[in-house]
Amino acid sequence: MKKNLALVAIVAAMNSYAQGTWAPYVSVEENIHFSDVSPSYNYLNLSVPAANSGIRVGAHYVHDNQLSAELTLGVVGIGTPGSFSSKIVPVEVVGHYNVIDGIELPIISKFNLDLGVGSGLAESSNGNFGFSEHIVSGASMELPDVVPFGTLVMGIRYTSFIDDYIDGTVVSGSSKDGVLRFYTAVRLDGASKKLTTALKEAEATADRLQSNLANKELSSAEEIKKAEKEIETLKSEKTALSDELDALKTSQAEQIENVQDESHTTITKVQYQIVIGSFPSQEMAESYASTIELKTSISNVSELNTYRVVLSQHDDISSALAALEKAREITPRAWIAVK
Repeated sequence: MKKNLALVAIVAAMNSYAQGTWAPYVSVEENIHFSDVSPSYNYLNLSVPAANSGIRVGAHYVHDNQLSAELTLGVVGIGTPGSFSSKIVPVEVVGHYNVIDGIELPIISKFNLDLGVGSGLAESSNGNFGFSEHIVSGASMELPDVVPFGTLVMGIRYTSFIDDYIDGTVVSGSSKDGVLRFYTAVRLDGASKKLTTALKEAEATADRLQSNLANKELSSAEEIKKAEKEIETLKSEKTALSDELDALKTSQAEQIENVQDESHTTITKVQYQIVIGSFPSQEMAESYASTIELKTSISNVSELNTYRVVLSQHDDISSALAALEKAREITPRAWIAVK
């Protein structure tokens, strides 16, 4: 009874500290008993595999990729036709240690070393039952892609009973009874493989779309900055063109006035400025002038609220026109301002 309580305590502790996942688990097995009665290997006689078959159901717990465990309740038969036939109802807790953690194999996802304890209600003689504790050891491998609804598990285990009456015969001085079992199990992992694959693909698509969105937002921000810079450039060009237009209007008006005043004895003296740039602020004008290798000056035209970058000044129009040709080698928008 104390051993049974210890087994219940182990199961309770696993459930209390569980950090992984539980899944339903079912297995079928074929047994070979090692006891005081020699086993029969005549499997052509169907009564032999029938007498040594068993089934177990329970839950499988996965802590991580390396550690897992199972809790099962089974109905197991062992026997040799004509000698004895016995049924055992075992409860087992078996732990698994994956020895290929981090190693990728084509079909096998895990290869486990198994070790556990259990207690089975065994028939010691006809109609007489008693609990027999046992130790379980073995190995198993998991194949996740064989069945569509779960994971296929195949393995071999040896059960060593504390008692010597599993075969219904107690022989003084003999070793304890044992059972070697070959089993195949299915762990129902919950979601189907197709659903799991679809979810993974959906997650990958979501990550890809999120990355594309982030790239688009970055690209949009860069385009906005580029557009703002172009707007500033266009504003500067607009100011220069407006200034040039005003200068041409002023020059035309002055030329008309000079023609009308040709008869006067006194002629107002004018200067012709070769302008290579016009900006709305002095800082912008000075910045542009610093890029010109030739000597320049800054002229503030307060009535137009602009700053001109002047390459040279001339007293007559002929020399100004000659200088204008050279100035247009620097910028095609150079013009003559009359001052």
